[in-house]
Amino acid sequence: MKQEATLLKNNKKGFTLIEVLVSIVILSIIAIVSTNFLQSSISAREEGAKKLQNIKELNIASSIVRRDMRQILNVPIRDYFGNNLKGNFIADTVSNSIVFTTLVNSSFSTSRVRRVEYIYQDEDFIRRQYFADNPYSYEEYFETILLGGVTDIEFSYMTNRKWYAVWPIDIITKAKIPELVKITFTKNNLQYEWIINPNIDYVYKR
Repeated sequence: MKQEATLLKNNKKGFTLIEVLVSIVILSIIAIVSTNFLQSSISAREEGAKKLQNIKELNIASSIVRRDMRQILNVPIRDYFGNNLKGNFIADTVSNSIVFTTLVNSSFSTSRVRRVEYIYQDEDFIRRQYFADNPYSYEEYFETILLGGVTDIEFSYMTNRKWYAVWPIDIITKAKIPELVKITFTKNNLQYEWIINPNIDYVYKR
């Protein structure tokens, strides 16, 4: 009798099959909830980092464009033969580009005057800086992609409170810089608009 009582007592110390199954179910639920929470945290962190990087790229690109246009020089732009081109600030819808002369920070030359071109190509907003203000070759430049994945870009130029898609628009504006330059574009399904004041209101005279 004592041996049987001891066996019964020992059996009471174990877990039943139902208790084991309940424990497994609870642990599975905890594991699933923890995994989903971890995945959500990782996704939120990656999305936050992506947005932060996008903001950083936009701020850098905007600062570069504004710096170039606020240091712009109202001087003639010449081809490699020395002939004056159609304006001191040239922009057209065919090439989706803006060309002008500006001051840049340079430690390689005594002159800071350079020709700069902004161009939209294959969904990239590109800055080209030539090695001179009137280069002998249009192939002598270095190029930087300021923004990638850009769509629906438009350039507009203001004079006398009216916006135009090209520049210059007549003989007078040939010797002038636009009062305002507006760049609108879409990136990551968000629309942006930059308005820049070159702050040059005089007409170039020889």
